Amino acid sequence: MIIFLYGEDSFRSGQKLLEIKKKFFEKDPSGSGFSEFDFSDKNKKNKILDVFGMANLLSPKRLVVAKNLISGGTDREQDEVLAYLKKNKFLAEDTDLIVVFCEDSQPKKSNAIFKFLQKGGKVQDFEKLQGAKLSNWILKRMGEVDPKANISKSALEKLIIFGGSDTFLLDKEIQKLANFCDSRMIKDEDVELLVKANISGNIFSTIDALGNNNKKTALKLLHQHIMKGEDPFYILSMFIYQFRNLIKIADLKDNFGMHEQEIVRISKLHPYVVKKSLGQIRNFSADGQAFDKLRKIYQKLSDLDTKVKTGKIEIKMALDKFIVEL
Repeated sequence: MIIFLYGEDSFRSGQKLLEIKKKFFEKDPSGSGFSEFDFSDKNKKNKILDVFGMANLLSPKRLVVAKNLISGGTDREQDEVLAYLKKNKFLAEDTDLIVVFCEDSQPKKSNAIFKFLQKGGKVQDFEKLQGAKLSNWILKRMGEVDPKANISKSALEKLIIFGGSDTFLLDKEIQKLANFCDSRMIKDEDVELLVKANISGNIFSTIDALGNNNKKTALKLLHQHIMKGEDPFYILSMFIYQFRNLIKIADLKDNFGMHEQEIVRISKLHPYVVKKSLGQIRNFSADGQAFDKLRKIYQKLSDLDTKVKTGKIEIKMALDKFIVEL
């Protein structure tokens, strides 16, 4: 069986992968039939083809996970895997061997492996959630965190305004709210107290410092976040979330000449977020054009995020490095 997980929402695709692993390890506690390869990690040799053809004497069932083959694999690695898949088409029907291809981002649709997996596997595209789908996901996730947790409609709307569609960030906030409210109804003031202070206040202040090229203040604010016990991975996700919004808004403003209301309509971001971000992007340009600079900053963040996830750099050092090298 071949399963293909991909999409911009790497948190939900990661949760799906964990679900698949959990079910497998329930049947194979020793993990003798499990293998995992991450092609974004250049320090390891990914001999995935050897595993495909290797019989497991201890367990008839096998699970092979191939992460980031499209985004991180070399041309040779991709060609070899694709040739194997085409030659051994029985893999799609083999119930004893489950092969999961997982991409942390949206692959290029022109990629040969992407095209093959779209036709030859069970495919799940984890696109960014919006509207009712996002609301339903939050309610479902809240029930998983605490079956007794409940949230008012207005508090749910406010949580989405502050958290956007970043499910990694929202998951952190859901856990925080559920623990704080301890089975009572989550209200507007709870979201204001626990969520707004982090997103619209402290993080925006840190980004303001970055935009003003005030690295000393930015580092000071970053270390205050960490000293308060905030998760550095959460902080990194907030940086990525904010700069992603800034790029989207700067693109519509600089490259298409859109005004605030048009940006709200096209971007589908909340008016509060758009208004706040329009003020932010002015700090990233001396000539009125912020898009190119923001795009380069976001690429640096993306590179650091990959290095952190692959263990090539420690998370706190990565955050310091981002600010110092900005």
